[in-house]
Amino acid sequence: MDPVGTALMTLEQLLDDVLVMVMQFLDVEDVLACRLVCKRFCGLALHPDVWRHRTLHDHHPCAGAVLHLAPCLNTLVITGEVPTLAVTTTRCAVAGLDLLSNCRGTEYPLALAVRNQESLGRLRRLELATYNLRLADVLVRTVASCCHLESLDVISSLPGISHPVVHGPPKPSLIKFRCPLDKNSASFVHAILAGHAATLEEVDLLTCSSPEGTTATLLAALPRLRSLECDDSVRGLQSVASCKMLREVCITLYDDVDRLERVVKFLRRASQLQRVCLENCTGEDTPEYCMALVEALGSRLERLALVGFEVEVVRPLLRVLPSLPALRHLDVDEDLGDKLLKGITPVTAPALTLLEIAGETLCPHAWIHGDAVKSTLAENPSLHIQLWCPNECDPEDCETCVQGCHQEVKWDEVRKIGLYSHDPDKCPSPEDHTDDTHWKRSYDRDTNVACTWIHM
Repeated sequence: MDPVGTALMTLEQLLDDVLVMVMQFLDVEDVLACRLVCKRFCGLALHPDVWRHRTLHDHHPCAGAVLHLAPCLNTLVITGEVPTLAVTTTRCAVAGLDLLSNCRGTEYPLALAVRNQESLGRLRRLELATYNLRLADVLVRTVASCCHLESLDVISSLPGISHPVVHGPPKPSLIKFRCPLDKNSASFVHAILAGHAATLEEVDLLTCSSPEGTTATLLAALPRLRSLECDDSVRGLQSVASCKMLREVCITLYDDVDRLERVVKFLRRASQLQRVCLENCTGEDTPEYCMALVEALGSRLERLALVGFEVEVVRPLLRVLPSLPALRHLDVDEDLGDKLLKGITPVTAPALTLLEIAGETLCPHAWIHGDAVKSTLAENPSLHIQLWCPNECDPEDCETCVQGCHQEVKWDEVRKIGLYSHDPDKCPSPEDHTDDTHWKRSYDRDTNVACTWIHM
């Protein structure tokens, strides 16, 4: 008994579940060391719950021991920088496999690693980011025919292949698929789209080059497709509008008026869309070009992101906003500036509650004190404005910063600020006070960035 009369519990009296829970928080080296403590710890150290949440790199000092002893892992990262026998023969089943090799001659071992994990029956996620592989037919065909995958993410370009991929999986399972589409990868992409047609929901073919209409035909045949990311090179894109479940698209515009018509036709036909992102990489910003795009937007649209557009889009956009009664979230570049802010009213944007601006403002502190921001918030009490602000201001040289207001804000650290003018306790849309708003911007996919909110 201890001095206060309570019983002390010995280590032997702790339940196995408690010890397993503690081991989940230990480093790999410490878990392996637990096997040397006693027979009981030796067995508990190999419990699946100790390992199922962990990510392991093949170059980890204990990788060989883990792959030999552990029953499972969350993710195994294979770089090919070390001997690959362990990753091709292990009985440690992983849920995710990341192939991040840039070493030539690793094509066959990587394919064997995929096939080995497929046989263990737990593999659901596969990420492929291989560089410097000249011909990887075996690897690519193995990935294309892999069973039970739910997510397949091809980073950068697909490794080179000498023969088209003909066979996909024996049965569909994939939900998310991302792969740049070009002449080299076309047969692989088409095999995936055809083989997983019954289950695919999210497809990302950004930076694609589609010289034929096969891609659009296969996309249009996906009954569960709800999210699509592509560019204006997809011939027959308008046919994809027939996908009844499609709610979200991101289209990058690389050509000028030559491809504009197919994008406009698609947007007009896809009246079911709720989220649209248009990224302008054409340098084409004439009022006619901008008007054709924004006029094609459907009345069900709730979220619109316009990336790479300049001030020429402001007037067409303000003209179209009243015909978008469901639009709650608008995401634009800072270049649109004061003209857009001053044009937003309860009449021009009746449902708008969040305006997100991707800025390059030297001083966000000075920006929030501008007349355009103040007048817009005053006229639209239900509106929230978020500014992404890579702050490069020197507070000692800034006329606004030296005034000493908003001292609670760490201006040298903040990446995003949020502004509103309504009563904090009576917010008409509290869901807009969120950090996770930055949507479909290719240069910054880290969406969950803390927002510093300021009541104006």
